[in-house]
Amino acid sequence: MKRLSVLVAVSLALAGFTASAASSANPAASCSGLAGSSRAGDPGAQAEVVQFVLAEAAFEGFPPGANFSEFSRFHEGSAEACLA
Repeated sequence: MKRLSVLVAVSLALAGFTASAASSANPAASCSGLAGSSRAGDPGAQAEVVQFVLAEAAFEGFPPGANFSEFSRFHEGSAEACLA
């Protein structure tokens, strides 16, 4: 859960969440899809989040896919709810 909160915090810090971008995403999408949609229009924001998660995984010694997988299993209905 700590990893998820780190991902969420970084995602918000790097992306500066915008509700207008997230409104175009399907509410049935996973939190990964919704959060990615919220970063649309901010060049490099998605890459920065991914690079941070990969570095954090390497530092803590766990497979990076575990963090992405965990976040993708949530379906909160909006990027705002996923990133809260």
